[in-house]
Amino acid sequence: MVYDEILKGEERKIVSTRLYRPEFANFIKICESEGKSINAKLREMVRNEIGRKMGGVL
Repeated sequence: MVYDEILKGEERKIVSTRLYRPEFANFIKICESEGKSINAKLREMVRNEIGRKMGGVL
Protein backbone atom coordinates (compact mmCIF):
# COMPACT_ATOMS: atom_id res chain seq x y z
CA MET A 1 0.00 0.00 0.00
CA VAL A 2 1.32 3.44 -0.86
CA TYR A 3 0.68 4.90 2.60
CA ASP A 4 2.65 2.15 4.33
CA GLU A 5 5.71 2.95 2.24
CA ILE A 6 5.44 6.71 2.75
CA LEU A 7 4.91 6.44 6.50
CA LYS A 8 7.36 3.62 7.16
CA GLY A 9 9.21 4.38 10.37
CA GLU A 10 7.18 7.51 11.06
CA GLU A 11 5.73 8.22 14.47
CA ARG A 12 2.30 6.72 14.99
CA LYS A 13 -0.57 8.14 17.00
CA ILE A 14 -3.42 6.29 18.68
CA VAL A 15 -7.03 7.13 17.89
CA SER A 16 -9.86 5.77 19.99
CA THR A 17 -13.58 6.21 20.49
CA ARG A 18 -16.45 4.72 22.41
CA LEU A 19 -19.24 3.04 20.50
CA TYR A 20 -22.60 1.83 21.65
CA ARG A 21 -22.90 -1.95 21.66
CA PRO A 22 -25.16 -2.10 18.53
CA GLU A 23 -22.77 0.17 16.58
CA PHE A 24 -19.82 -2.01 17.53
CA ALA A 25 -21.70 -5.18 16.62
CA ASN A 26 -22.49 -3.76 13.18
CA PHE A 27 -18.88 -2.65 12.74
CA ILE A 28 -17.66 -6.16 13.59
CA LYS A 29 -20.07 -7.59 11.00
CA ILE A 30 -18.63 -5.25 8.36
CA CYS A 31 -15.06 -6.25 9.28
CA GLU A 32 -15.88 -9.95 9.14
CA SER A 33 -17.74 -9.65 5.83
CA GLU A 34 -14.70 -7.93 4.28
CA GLY A 35 -12.20 -10.28 5.93
CA LYS A 36 -10.38 -7.41 7.65
CA SER A 37 -9.24 -6.90 11.20
CA ILE A 38 -10.76 -4.10 13.25
CA ASN A 39 -7.53 -2.10 13.03
CA ALA A 40 -7.18 -2.59 9.28
CA LYS A 41 -10.77 -1.46 8.68
CA LEU A 42 -10.37 1.58 10.94
CA ARG A 43 -7.16 2.61 9.15
CA GLU A 44 -8.92 2.20 5.80
CA MET A 45 -11.88 4.30 6.93
CA VAL A 46 -9.65 7.08 8.30
CA ARG A 47 -7.54 7.16 5.13
CA ASN A 48 -10.66 7.29 2.95
CA GLU A 49 -12.10 10.15 4.98
CA ILE A 50 -8.85 12.10 4.87
CA GLY A 51 -8.56 11.52 1.12
CA ARG A 52 -12.14 12.63 0.57
CA LYS A 53 -11.83 15.81 2.63
CA MET A 54 -8.23 16.77 1.96
CA GLY A 55 -7.72 15.46 -1.56
CA GLY A 56 -5.21 12.79 -0.67
CA VAL A 57 -2.57 14.99 0.98
CA LEU A 58 -0.43 11.94 1.79
